[in-house]
Amino acid sequence: MKNYLSPLSYEKMKKFILGIALLSIVSASFAQPLSKPDQPTSFYAIHLGAFDESVKQADFEAIRSYAYVYKREGIVYIGGFTSEEAAEPVLAKIKAKGYDDAFISARSLIKNAKNVHVIQIASKGAGEVIDWKKYAKIGDLFSMPSLGVVRLVHGYYTDVNDARVKLKEIQNLGYADAFIKTVKDVQINNITEFDTGDSKLVFQSDNREKETEEELRIKSPANSYSTIAVKRKSAIKLQEALKEIGTYGGTIDGMYGKGTATSYDKALKINRRLANFNDMSQKYEGFDGWEDVRLLMTISRQINTKDNVQPIVSDMLESLPTTPLSMKEVKLTLDWHSTTWKNLEKWSALSEYNDQIYTALKIAYYRSLVHLEDYYASKKIVGEQGTALAVSALKTLIDEDVEGFK
Repeated sequence: MKNYLSPLSYEKMKKFILGIALLSIVSASFAQPLSKPDQPTSFYAIHLGAFDESVKQADFEAIRSYAYVYKREGIVYIGGFTSEEAAEPVLAKIKAKGYDDAFISARSLIKNAKNVHVIQIASKGAGEVIDWKKYAKIGDLFSMPSLGVVRLVHGYYTDVNDARVKLKEIQNLGYADAFIKTVKDVQINNITEFDTGDSKLVFQSDNREKETEEELRIKSPANSYSTIAVKRKSAIKLQEALKEIGTYGGTIDGMYGKGTATSYDKALKINRRLANFNDMSQKYEGFDGWEDVRLLMTISRQINTKDNVQPIVSDMLESLPTTPLSMKEVKLTLDWHSTTWKNLEKWSALSEYNDQIYTALKIAYYRSLVHLEDYYASKKIVGEQGTALAVSALKTLIDEDVEGFK
């Protein structure tokens, strides 16, 4: 005897089976992690080796058509690949051309890599001859090599709004198709004399050529102050701050030369917050030759929470003290410097607005500190004593503004 399901029972059974199937699908989705967008976790390049300083891209003519050849931190590489598998066929071709020691090198895109904004100007074939003079007017040009092509990008910026301002300028120069893209900083490389073959065609503001100490001096007509080519902590801090906002792309070496000076000037123009403060500072008179200090005081007054804020005047700069400090005074002064900046850093983490002001203040402060250290160096007061006197001068100018951060 056969059992037949009634239409109603059949519908119930159908819903039950569909429910079990749906539950299985849902359970499976919870059992496995959600898939993420297909993004490479590493950036691969082929390591060719360390070569003599005089070597140029043109010296690799036999392999240039395979991928873009570039130099990074003293090592010559070729190509940019999203996987090791993609790099292996190119490596085989390169070894066949006699580069037996070449190997695939991976740079993490996750660890220690930062998102930066660049403006793509052009895309070229790997072996294509590039008219570098054509891009000289843009400046700050970097290469982004990939398999078979190289993208020429301007940058880089940590604030996309700064990139948007520059994009309009570049489009007005005739590059209507230029656009902004976000990449990892490890993917971009300085374009140097290695790429162009011409020492006069370098595109990064940090690319200082080998200059004499005298050539590295930057004259200020008002007070004959000169930035002397010596390594210093204040310059390191300034370079770090400039790198944060994307105007300095070079090595953090503590040498205040032409590259760092250009990066600072560029920051005053393209960083929105810093540019606004710089415009505000123009109303104060008597700071000829000490414009960086005037900018610092303008910013520091903005974070002063007191009702009766001292006016900004330049009188103190007209007769800077030159009497060496006692050991106790040196310690107290440098302790003030250290404590103030630790507290300002904590304050900066409270909001994006705070962080923007903090960065602007840091740039103006360390630029002023470099300036004052050089002033004291011209008076034969150097080392810790010179730094302490320079910090002491800044303390006199802004201590009341920042004392709430102690």
